[in-house]
Amino acid sequence: MVDLLGILFVFLGTCSLILQLNSFWDYRRLRKLERSGVEGAATIARWEPVGGQMRLYLQVRLSGGGSSGEFEEVMLEPIGSPGDEVPVIYDPERPTRARTGTRGDIDYRDERMMVFLFGYGGLALFAAGILMVALSRPFF
Repeated sequence: MVDLLGILFVFLGTCSLILQLNSFWDYRRLRKLERSGVEGAATIARWEPVGGQMRLYLQVRLSGGGSSGEFEEVMLEPIGSPGDEVPVIYDPERPTRARTGTRGDIDYRDERMMVFLFGYGGLALFAAGILMVALSRPFF
């Protein structure tokens, strides 16, 4: 019985770790933007409706006149029309990793909570399951 419960814990822990991967990548990207991002401007290239929301394609203007990068962001309503400038914060190494707004607008508490809850919880379930299976079955 303990070994079946251990296998269930391993399965649930693995599923939890897989489910939190998207939140983990969002958390890392937003944290990097907040810590080392450069505030600048972007021009709205175009926007199109997508499933009740709007997908905006923005062209980042790099400081120093370097080549610009295009990124997209999905919003409920467009924040302007094509040709308008909006404030953005972008990664100087990869301008395609950008987000509209300023450094103070970045809020990654939801992603951090998901990473801590599902990541550490899944890891604990996985470890407990492996321990339960290892202690209940003789391998030698």
